[in-house]
Amino acid sequence: MTLGHDFPASPCRLCGSASRRLVADRGRGGAPLETVLCTGCGLVSHAAIPEEAEVSDFYATRYRLEYKGGFTPKRKHALRALRGAMDRARRLAPLLPGQAKVLDIGASSGEFTFVMGEAGFAASGLEPNWGYAEFARREYGAKIGQGGWDSSDFPREPLHLVTMNHVMEHLTDPWAAMRRIHAALAPEGLLFIEVPNLAGIRKQLANTFHAAHIWNFTPQTLIAAAWQAGFTPRAGENLAHTSIVFRKRRPEDQPPAGADAAHAEALLRQMTETQSRSAYLLSAAPLTRRWQRLLRNIGEHATTRRHASIRAMADALLDRAALEHGSPWAGRHGWRMGGRRQPANSAASRAKA
Repeated sequence: MTLGHDFPASPCRLCGSASRRLVADRGRGGAPLETVLCTGCGLVSHAAIPEEAEVSDFYATRYRLEYKGGFTPKRKHALRALRGAMDRARRLAPLLPGQAKVLDIGASSGEFTFVMGEAGFAASGLEPNWGYAEFARREYGAKIGQGGWDSSDFPREPLHLVTMNHVMEHLTDPWAAMRRIHAALAPEGLLFIEVPNLAGIRKQLANTFHAAHIWNFTPQTLIAAAWQAGFTPRAGENLAHTSIVFRKRRPEDQPPAGADAAHAEALLRQMTETQSRSAYLLSAAPLTRRWQRLLRNIGEHATTRRHASIRAMADALLDRAALEHGSPWAGRHGWRMGGRRQPANSAASRAKA
């Protein structure tokens, strides 16, 4: 089927329209992958949503091996995950009550669960990949259950925060996942979602879509999907990005706007114009991306080589972060004194704080 032409489809999960436009027939690496855009709202997805059993088996066994090159994280990947987890913790910890119950769905190698536990929260995670889940339990001592949002290990007690960091785009049914989370959250509980932002990206269309990302969101379509599951962004969130903290919506809340035909048309123009191969090569993006990647790799190599293990690296990062003003780990994380770590909240650590 020719790119840009109408694609027969079932009603859109977001807006109900049956009108789709074929925007790509290949994914990253040139593998066959038909991707369609709903002309009614701008939601982008695989043309054919895979079966849940197939997806579950892929993430339990092959995903980390194919995308990360192993059944446990490399040091550079752990470092990136730790830094990202700490940034999320700095953002989310101030929104929570003390001893809040936190669940990270798609916990990967356990970094966010670990750093939130070190900040004093009752943190747990769910991870479908057996190798990464076992690594998290062994290396960080993190409480990681096996599976995803539909796992039998899903906590039964009310939760104060559930996070899905670059997870929702992988799910066959994100709406079912969000409804499960909605039911599990305490009345004032929060849901954090971060997904890749399809709007305004500067990369070739040929490198935009791949098999692991079933859904491709913009801020407008993400907020609309969350609304359908009973959520709305909390006050103060930056709605120009796809990294959003949601709360349970209330009767007085107004439905979101923006996921409409005009949004779909704008996305289509982006894909055919600014994301064309010629436009990408003529921009500064190829050189900028390579330069940034080189600098990142040099910095990561220098950091990872200084530590005997991933856990030692994690402890060093948290020790340094504990000195920050308003740090989630100040006075809670154990301090290195005389070459030995003091227990969190010990008299020595409180005196040091």
